[in-house]
Amino acid sequence: MDKRILRLSIVLIAIFLRFYDLGKAPLFFDESVHTVFVENVLNWNYRYDPAFHGPLLFYLTAPVIALLGKSEFTYRIVPAVFGVLTVVLLFKFRRFIGFGADVSALLVAISPIIVNYSRFFRNESQILFFTLLFVYSIFMYFEERKRRYLVLAFASLALFACSKENFYPMVFLFALFFLFDIRKFRVVDLVISCVVFILIYTAIYTNFYTTLDYLNPDKLPFYLAFKYWKHQHDIARIGGPFYYYIPLLLLYDLPVFVLGVYAVVKWIKRRELNHFKAFLIYWFISTLLFYSYMQEKVPWLTVHIELPLYIIAGTCIAEMKVKRRVVLALTVLFLLYSSIHLNIVNPTNPAEPALYLPTSMEVKEFKNELKAMNISHVCVFMSPGDYWPLPCYLEDFHTCYYSDVKNFESRLKACRCEVVILNQTNDLLVGDKLKGYEKRELCLRSWVSYSVESLNVYRILEFLVFRKPMGQVCYFNHSVYYLR
Repeated sequence: MDKRILRLSIVLIAIFLRFYDLGKAPLFFDESVHTVFVENVLNWNYRYDPAFHGPLLFYLTAPVIALLGKSEFTYRIVPAVFGVLTVVLLFKFRRFIGFGADVSALLVAISPIIVNYSRFFRNESQILFFTLLFVYSIFMYFEERKRRYLVLAFASLALFACSKENFYPMVFLFALFFLFDIRKFRVVDLVISCVVFILIYTAIYTNFYTTLDYLNPDKLPFYLAFKYWKHQHDIARIGGPFYYYIPLLLLYDLPVFVLGVYAVVKWIKRRELNHFKAFLIYWFISTLLFYSYMQEKVPWLTVHIELPLYIIAGTCIAEMKVKRRVVLALTVLFLLYSSIHLNIVNPTNPAEPALYLPTSMEVKEFKNELKAMNISHVCVFMSPGDYWPLPCYLEDFHTCYYSDVKNFESRLKACRCEVVILNQTNDLLVGDKLKGYEKRELCLRSWVSYSVESLNVYRILEFLVFRKPMGQVCYFNHSVYYLR
């Protein structure tokens, strides 16, 4: 096949998987909270909060929302675009890994988890692009010794730093590897590149130099980031076992994982390593170990482990002398089947371990139901941690939010409430104070509870083929009362 046709086909596949029915799933918890920061950017009152990561995603999304309006689709456009750009950028790696660049691009284009978080309103997709751009630029600098490549590498790092706090440990890990190449850097090039980094970093974190208090020592973004995320690691806010990411890689990337491990062993054993391959191995292993160690175990971080793994596997397939097409076909079929189910068929399926507390489709249906009933006043009685993403779906109504049920009846009267939403705890506390209302249940989100005893080969195969849960499905339900 002609190279241009092959690459065009890969890009079209990447576009389809990232943009088709992009607005189908309701906004998940984190996505909905991120919309608040976009609003803050549009209102020129954005403040950096390390709990919700760097400002770049919000600054990039704000003009999209201003031009196209609010919807699940528009909020996810920026991550989807970066997902496609990452695939396109991989073609440039032909210089280092030959045909492996095209194979890697194809695998990344259809990777179930990478596609999923290219369809999700968070930072992972753009981080993959900036990381990959840094890797390309730094190796081009080593080869051609042109300053512009080092400047581009540092600019990429700056944009990564403005995206999310995992920049700080990752740049340290990268620096350890490239420390052995220190003599390849020209001092003038390093100084200019560092200046570019600082200018980009400070411009974005200070809201383009309008919030200069972030230049104070106790409010420096990297200080706030380190302080907050060290605390989250220490308390193991979302903890998990050291091997947390291995089952995810085996469930969603089994052939890629096998090929990647095989390639690493083969390259080392047969002494087929060059500078770039050595870096790929280091990148994969160091990233896997770092995220396995950190006590913030969430599925979206898997993509940072997957990217170098996919490039290794793509290179491995390209280097095969026999049965290359068979191996590639089987790998593509495995990934594509999983990707279509995860991202298109049912993007809110709690059975998918790659999804973290997916919002139920009932939430979108609930909004449409309220509009059809001409409801105008709604009361919500629960804490913010319980009600997101409801504010995104109730913004067309006059909605009052209360964290408790004190002065319950007077609050209902003051808000002229037609619909009352309570979590189960507050519902029990209210008792019989809603006699004039009709009660229903609303599932906000769901998940699967796993146990070692419940897992077996049959249940795993059932999941892989039919996407059935491998454990007990749990539902986070709210009580909804409609005024008769």
